[in-house]
Amino acid sequence: MAIRAVLDFVIFCSRHPLGTGAVLLALWLILRRRTDGHAADHAAAWSRVRPALAVLAAIVCLAFLSTSLWYLNHDGYASDVEAMVSSVSWWVQTGGPLYHAPDADPQYSVLYGPAVYLATGLCLDLLHPSIFAAKLGALLALYASVVLLFLTIRRLVSGALAFGMTAIALLLYWTGGTSAMLVRPDPYILTAVCLGLYAAGASRRVPAVVGAALALGLAVNLKVHAVLYLLPVLTLLDERHGSRATRAALALGAVAVVAPFALHDGISLINYLSWLLIGARHGLELDYLPHLFTRALFFAVPVLVLLSASGRPAHRPWMRRQLVLAWAAGNAAVIVLAMKPGAGQVHLLPMIPINLVFAARLWPAEGMRGLLFPERGASWRLGAVSAFLAAALVAGSVSGYRSARLASSRMENSTAISADIRGILAEHPGRAIGMGYSGDSNYFHLANLRPLLTFSGNPLLIDAVSLMDSRRAHREIPEATLAALDAGVIDLWLVPRGRQPFRLANWYPPHDDVFSDEVRARFSTHYRLEGHSRYFDLWGWDQSAALDGVLAQAGAGSAVAALSARTTGTGLHD
Repeated sequence: MAIRAVLDFVIFCSRHPLGTGAVLLALWLILRRRTDGHAADHAAAWSRVRPALAVLAAIVCLAFLSTSLWYLNHDGYASDVEAMVSSVSWWVQTGGPLYHAPDADPQYSVLYGPAVYLATGLCLDLLHPSIFAAKLGALLALYASVVLLFLTIRRLVSGALAFGMTAIALLLYWTGGTSAMLVRPDPYILTAVCLGLYAAGASRRVPAVVGAALALGLAVNLKVHAVLYLLPVLTLLDERHGSRATRAALALGAVAVVAPFALHDGISLINYLSWLLIGARHGLELDYLPHLFTRALFFAVPVLVLLSASGRPAHRPWMRRQLVLAWAAGNAAVIVLAMKPGAGQVHLLPMIPINLVFAARLWPAEGMRGLLFPERGASWRLGAVSAFLAAALVAGSVSGYRSARLASSRMENSTAISADIRGILAEHPGRAIGMGYSGDSNYFHLANLRPLLTFSGNPLLIDAVSLMDSRRAHREIPEATLAALDAGVIDLWLVPRGRQPFRLANWYPPHDDVFSDEVRARFSTHYRLEGHSRYFDLWGWDQSAALDGVLAQAGAGSAVAALSARTTGTGLHD
């Protein structure tokens, strides 16, 4: 019981890093008043601690690298969204449209920008479509962001301190679980932000402008709101290279934003804007504001501590104020957007490298001495920095361990499930096979292997992630999708074994059913249970039932025409 109580307390501290840091700072201040140590004593103690901190930073980096490589080589996904991104990426790579019309028969589009699909699709094309290839693109983006972050900070402080601050970034990434390494826009956004920070600090104007423009175009083409992360980047660019460089970066960035829509035949700007409008109807979850605010404030502690010492002369104090305003505005806007249902804390991750670069920029030229060790003992800033580091270590390590355990549970039996799906594909060549949905989280993880169906050339008709977004926006499943069920566009559905087909709770509140009674009625009319595999029930399209239904509604002539179209291949691509 005692061990369990200690573990619960540590988990509680990891969930509330700002409060944990505040308590540690208060204890440090109390203990400091009871000691008579001089500045030299504190500085000597800090010097003895520094080697241990360097070793700890190395351990953090190695642990983060090991976790990401473990995840890369696991035959499964930790997130439902990853399966959607992987499936749609290959669908687009093989000629399918990225954004269909909201009322079209397929329902798989969401409001992510095209960049994540193009990048993932490129990896799938180069390495052969597989879960490994889909994950590899995201992890390479994450690694690139870490390298760019280190190089950016290294311009401003010593190499040892830059390494330590990079390790802090990894700890803070871990507070968001495995989000930084998943097949989602998030690792690519981190790359865009770190590229922009690195480019804005370049000494030469042309590379700075081009790099900032590429970062802007990539970020907006991942998530449209990601332009907010680039506000501090553009302000840094303006400070170093002037307003003309900033305007040039904005113009080139705008070109980069529209390029995928102008150059790729399968990417429709009109349809993409339609899905953005649908996502705008999701509203905000105000109850989540306290958590987001306190977490964003914790991430900002290094900047706030160093801003308190910003009385030191600055070469351009007016621009210093502009930087602070851009930084504060970006944080505030991101907090608001993170209250969107389904968004959450992951929206705060790109502010982590921005905060650390700003902190490095504010770091005084004389280093720790004078900032942390004034003439009369240790500064309160030493306590604040120490408390922040301790809280980050607890929050990051505990969250990293727990998120890895959660990912492992979500990917449980994924190798066996993959083998089961591949066996079904081998036994039913030439049939259009789709993934059906049913059950709670204990069963939904089966659907996370659905990219294997798309990788094998099967059509993409329904993705539950898209339908959940649509249902949150109070949209019904289109009649065209119901007609596709009637027509047997998907010839064989895989449904979790023993579960009623198409009964699935939405992950958005109020967690109502994603699929309507009409969907289940159409499905039961036109599909029959053909058999079972280890993990799935196999529901096949009943041609005779379809013929009877069409005869009853439109006469024999229409039925023959419908079935003729069905057998000659009319379907999603047509």
